[in-house]
Amino acid sequence: MRFQVRIANTGETIACPSDVPILHAALNAGIDFPYICASGNCATCICILKSGEVSMLAHGDGALSLAQRQEGKILACRARPRSEVEVEWLGRGRR
Repeated sequence: MRFQVRIANTGETIACPSDVPILHAALNAGIDFPYICASGNCATCICILKSGEVSMLAHGDGALSLAQRQEGKILACRARPRSEVEVEWLGRGRR
């Protein structure tokens, strides 16, 4: 199954399979999404989930705390869409 993911920072909408993390789909679509490790340990890809639902793969506790999750923050490298979603990254692009 594929879902539409809107990247608020760029205004772009991409298709993301439900078994692919949002970061990977964004990079494959040519979006300059901020990241370093892409494995859930650095928090460079931290985002606010503005709408929709995601499932989170395992990640380092230091990268995303319980308080941050309760505030609606996710790690794009570990988040797979479960509906149409909109995210806004909090880091900067890799330039």
